[in-house]
Amino acid sequence: MTTSTDAVVIGYGPVGATVTAQLLAQGKSVRVVTRSGSGPREADLIRADANDAAAMARAIGETPAICMCFHAPYFAKVWAATLPGMESSVLAAARTSGATVVTAESLYAFDADAGAMSERTALKPRSRKGEVRRTLIHARAASGARVVSVVAGDFYGPRVMMAHSGERMMRPLLAGKTVRPVGKVDIPHAFTYVPDLATAMVRASSLEGAGHELVMAPHAGSLTMRELATLTATAAGLPSPRLAPISQGMISALGVVVPSLREVAEVTYQFTQPFEIDARAGEARLGLTATPWDQAAAETVAWWRDQALASA
Repeated sequence: MTTSTDAVVIGYGPVGATVTAQLLAQGKSVRVVTRSGSGPREADLIRADANDAAAMARAIGETPAICMCFHAPYFAKVWAATLPGMESSVLAAARTSGATVVTAESLYAFDADAGAMSERTALKPRSRKGEVRRTLIHARAASGARVVSVVAGDFYGPRVMMAHSGERMMRPLLAGKTVRPVGKVDIPHAFTYVPDLATAMVRASSLEGAGHELVMAPHAGSLTMRELATLTATAAGLPSPRLAPISQGMISALGVVVPSLREVAEVTYQFTQPFEIDARAGEARLGLTATPWDQAAAETVAWWRDQALASA
């Protein structure tokens, strides 16, 4: 296996695919590592399991930049059982090779009661998934590798499926049907446009420094769920959608019999109180600004309509 590549992207979900596309557009050589071997033909595609430390070391080689974009199914027990080991394999290889590891991080571990969250906000999780995220952040700091965790809000944008503003919003909205979001729809919330997150990760891979660093991804400002849905509908040339929110109590009740809703129930606090980001320091550190929301909405609608045409 050749090691002469500019970057290794591990995982090919919405973040990994977007990071890969941006790197290729910049003329970079990219190796995409997944268990299935998926990825674009322009990249060097490698099958490897992130739980296999030796396989990760071979796949990473002497690459200077590693974008850690894998995740696990949305269950706290699965996160706790799989993610620490997967990250440990990558961090061990990076510590040996001297590569910079960049990864996307969520807001789950941060103190949501402290106001708009920034790099300085205490890690004070309120859920089992938040506890896992805090464990991962601490492990990165203790790994001895150079790691930059780029922190994002809820995902929005092309390729985003499993998210509050993914297919649960986009499919009914574009079909002119009722959208059923979680929690309160008129409180400010932190959404991150995934192409902005990817740009931040690519930029973070060349930041000077040592050890672990938290950096907030660019953020165009908080929106309520109603504002985001209306903005998206306007970009699609549609009237504002009807919203019929699912209450925290209903989710908790249904979670008794539906395991996936039980996982959502413990993090609904994010949609029942203001949940915001202060990204000013991160934007200055990265030298980036966020895509305006109207542009992000237009690009998101275009992607979803392209998918509909392709499937037809």
